[in-house]
Amino acid sequence: MAENNLPTLNAEVALEKGLTTAEAKQRPVKIIQFGEGNFLRAFVDWIIQQLNNNGLFNGNVAVVQPIPAGRAAELNAQDDLYTVILEGLKNGEQVQSREVIDSIATALSAVADWDAYLALADNPDTEIIISNTTEAGIALNDEDTEVTGEAPKSYPAKLVQLLKRRFDKGLPGFLIIPCELIADNGDTLKADLLEQAKRYGYGEEFAAWLVNENKFFNTLVDRIVPGFPRDRAEELWNELGYVDNNMVKAEPFLLWVVSGDAESIDKAIPAKKLGIDLVTPESVKPYRERKVFLLNCPHTTLASVARLAGVATVGEAMNDEDVRLFIEKEMAEEIIPVLSLPEDELKAFAAAVLERYSNPFVKHQLDAIGLNSAAKYVTRCLPVLLNNVKDGKLPARLVLALSGLLYTYGGYAEGKINITDNPDTLAKFTAAAATDDYVSTILADESVWGQDLTAVEGLVDAVKANIAAIKADGIRSLIKALA
Repeated sequence: MAENNLPTLNAEVALEKGLTTAEAKQRPVKIIQFGEGNFLRAFVDWIIQQLNNNGLFNGNVAVVQPIPAGRAAELNAQDDLYTVILEGLKNGEQVQSREVIDSIATALSAVADWDAYLALADNPDTEIIISNTTEAGIALNDEDTEVTGEAPKSYPAKLVQLLKRRFDKGLPGFLIIPCELIADNGDTLKADLLEQAKRYGYGEEFAAWLVNENKFFNTLVDRIVPGFPRDRAEELWNELGYVDNNMVKAEPFLLWVVSGDAESIDKAIPAKKLGIDLVTPESVKPYRERKVFLLNCPHTTLASVARLAGVATVGEAMNDEDVRLFIEKEMAEEIIPVLSLPEDELKAFAAAVLERYSNPFVKHQLDAIGLNSAAKYVTRCLPVLLNNVKDGKLPARLVLALSGLLYTYGGYAEGKINITDNPDTLAKFTAAAATDDYVSTILADESVWGQDLTAVEGLVDAVKANIAAIKADGIRSLIKALA
C-alpha cells in the first residue's frame, strides 16, 4: 500500500477493478521486444493491446532490458501491468484516455538473466523481434570478440546469439522490426548482425539462414511520448484508484511506417483493420523526409524565431496568431512544394502536426527544442531551403529562422534566450561575431553547415537585413510581414 492508502497496480488489483482478465497472461508470446522504456510501451505495446482487445492478435510480448539499468524489475513488481495515459487533440477533439496494458508476458534483463534471455529463442510461437535501443544501439562493440556465456556489450551481439540458438534449434526465423531513429535501420541491423556472426565464427550456413530465413524491415516511428507524468502522478493515481509507478503518457497521434514485405507485416500485425496508422510502403524515405521537414523543421524555426518574440512553448506559439500564421505559411509555401509525397497527403500531415503542436496537455519548451540548434537547422531545415533555391526561390521564413539562429548565437540575444550547444560550435559563432563581417564569415564555415552558404545567391544580404531589422525593431514586425 502507498502512503495515500491506494494499492499499487498488480494482477490482483487489476482483476478486482475489471482492468484485465485471468486469461491475458495465458496468451502465447509472439514478440520479443528489446527495450522496456517509455516509447515502446506507449507505442508498440499499446498497439498490441488494441489488437488483443479486438481478437486480432492473441499474443503477448516478452520484454528484454538490453542494458544493465532499466525498468524490468519495476515492471515485474507490478506483474508487468501499467497504464497508458493518452492526452491531446485528435481531429479537433480533446482525447483523454487511461488504459491498463496487459499484453506483456514477462520482463527480463539480458545482462542479469542471460540464460533466460537466450531461452526466448526456443518458443515456436514467437514470430517477431522489435527493438528500440536508442540510435547508438545499432552498433558493434569491439570488445565482443567471442562467446563467453555472459551478455556481450552490444545489441547486435546479444541478438545474433539469440538467432544462433534459434538456428541450432531448427526453428523458423523472425520478422525483425527495429524502431531506432536512424535511416535504413533494418538494413543497418542486418549488416551488423552479419559482421558480428563473422566475428563469432558462426559460419556460412548460419549467415545464409540469417539472410534468407529472417525478414528485416526499415521503419519510421512517430508518437510524442513525454513518459512518466511526474508532475501529475498523485493526481492521476487518485483518479485511477491505484498507484502505478510505470504509467506512461503519450499523445493520441501515432504513425508506424514499415518498409519491406507488406503482406507479412499486415498478417502478423493487422493494425490497419483497426484504423491504426501502420503503413507499409516500398520505401520509408519520403515518410522520413515528411516527418523531419514538416514536423521537426518548423520546431527548429519556432526555437529560432518565436523565442525572440517572447514565446516560451510550442503551445503558446500556436495561440499566438502572428507566429501560428507564420508557421502555417512556412509549411504551405516553403516546405510542402519541395517534398516528394502527394500534396494532399502532405497537407493532411501538416494539419495533424499543427494539431499536435496545439496539444493543451503538453508544455513543450522552445528552450528544449533549441538545444543544438545549429546542427538541427542543418539536418531539418537547410535541405528545404536549398531545394527552394533550386526552384529559383529564396524562402523568406526559412531564411528568417536562419537569421534568428545567427542573431542568437552571435550574442545579440544574451540574457533573453538560453543557448545550449556544443562548445566548439559556439566558439565558431563567437569568433565569427568578432570579425568585421559576422554573417559572411559564419555562413562560409563549411564545418558548421556542411558547405559554404555564401554561395547561395542573395542569402548573405537577406540574413544581414533580417539581423539589422531585429536589432532595430525586434523580430515581431518581420513575423507579421511574413504571416
